[in-house]
Amino acid sequence: MSPTTAEKLEIDPLPHPSGASGGLNAIIDAVEEHINRSILLLASGDPGSAPDFNEWLDNKGLPGEEDLEQPEDESVMVEKYNSKQQDVNALTADLDQKNKNIDSSKLNALTTSNTTYKNIVEIADELRRTLGKEHSKFQTPDGAWHLTPAAEVDLLQALLESANKVHWEVETAANDIDHQAREIDGSLPNVPHQYRTNGLSSGAVPSAGNAYRPPSVSNASYRVTDPDDPIGKALAVANGEVGTRETDAAFGNKPYNNNSAWCAAFTSWVWKEAGYDVSWTDYDYVPSVWNDAGAMGLQRPSTAQAQAGDLIVFDWEGDGTPDHIGIVESVNGGTIHTIEGNSSDRVQRLKYGINSGDIVGVIKPPPTASDDVRV
Repeated sequence: MSPTTAEKLEIDPLPHPSGASGGLNAIIDAVEEHINRSILLLASGDPGSAPDFNEWLDNKGLPGEEDLEQPEDESVMVEKYNSKQQDVNALTADLDQKNKNIDSSKLNALTTSNTTYKNIVEIADELRRTLGKEHSKFQTPDGAWHLTPAAEVDLLQALLESANKVHWEVETAANDIDHQAREIDGSLPNVPHQYRTNGLSSGAVPSAGNAYRPPSVSNASYRVTDPDDPIGKALAVANGEVGTRETDAAFGNKPYNNNSAWCAAFTSWVWKEAGYDVSWTDYDYVPSVWNDAGAMGLQRPSTAQAQAGDLIVFDWEGDGTPDHIGIVESVNGGTIHTIEGNSSDRVQRLKYGINSGDIVGVIKPPPTASDDVRV
């Protein structure tokens, strides 16, 4: 796909079924803007900033995709969406303004993301067909026709499912772009600053005697400074940093800003804030963290055992040297959801298949007095 304008990238408008409630119409408009936002961020090379529509609904207390599968009372569900119509309209207006602010000159050719773009267009086309079908209606005493609550709920579910599919597509693209960027800028593996420069000025070539060597001996230890729900605190701390970028003025004062690759510094800080004070051999260096975790018995036997609050370790280059680390936010079925620092130079949420070949393994938190048998 060649460079183009924002207008040409946007999907065709989604239809509004006859008899739809105000809440449903608002969601249709919001999903349309959400899809356009995702496409434009993908085209500008920043898919990691694409909003999670279902997460926004959850924050507003609205039923999500899974809640709509077998609702106890469809009429109540419809009313909940109608009651939040003003909030949804505000979200739509905000997304629309952000889309208009994207300079067409910043849109890339979508070379590596062309397949993702096509997939999103197919998702939108399928949703358009679903909305355009005939749906069950009932007539009120004033002679007006309205969609039945069951039809409204079915369409709401289709809209949220489509929004979720689009978000999955752009998150996958974000992972791919991030991986390629790491290979291009030579940040694989994440070798510590002192090994890269041999203690000299930036860009100096390390001497053979001080070249990188995988860690082997570990004197790491840990202590639990706050046993009161450290996992919950870790997730809250990490979540509070989502969206932070290296380009932010405030980044210079962040405690995990080490003026180098900072993914390990971020996870170390999150754990310490939550009550896990671990004296890693080198808290800035992923291979050392992974090696120390093994020495302390904190490596889980299998990635399939990952739990919220764990650290997750990656080897993007596939050379056997761990080079990136994040926090496990949740595990749903075969998907691990993470919060990661220094991912495309920001703190962002990502997700991976539990059997992803890029995952080295997971590190469980140190046991607390009430959690001695955690496995």
